[in-house]
Amino acid sequence: MSKNQHLSIETCYEKGVSPFRAVIMASQEARFINEQANLGFIKLSEKPTTISLHKFKNDRLVLQQEESASSESAS
Repeated sequence: MSKNQHLSIETCYEKGVSPFRAVIMASQEARFINEQANLGFIKLSEKPTTISLHKFKNDRLVLQQEESASSESAS
């Protein structure tokens, strides 16, 4: 495994994210990057997975909590 693609459990917990959530976040970002590359909006110098892991490690991926449906229906 490439050193660039290593994501330790400690790194995840330092950022306040569970390792499982980190994998989901990185995979969603990698899919988005790949889609943008396929559409010709960006040119890739690295694999989408590597780019998304770099973003996670550099705090460029943010976890946004969705509001629950019950709180929206109450308003």
